[in-house]
Amino acid sequence: MDKFNQIFSLIVGEKKFQIIKFLCENADEDGFISLTILQICDQTNSSKPTVINTIKLLEQKSILKRIKNGLYKIII
Repeated sequence: MDKFNQIFSLIVGEKKFQIIKFLCENADEDGFISLTILQICDQTNSSKPTVINTIKLLEQKSILKRIKNGLYKIII
């Protein structure tokens, strides 16, 4: 893991870092992510509260927008 990823992981926490990285890697070319919270939990081996808190954090920072259940858009 490079220094930037190590620092970012320390700031937000390892699990949140993994979830954010997973969301970025699974967004299409327009920034859409078509995954439910349970799918994100399963694929990142994370708890539902951790995934929900991470999504809320990204929404509060105007990085992610929930279009509808199972569809999100990275807006930065």
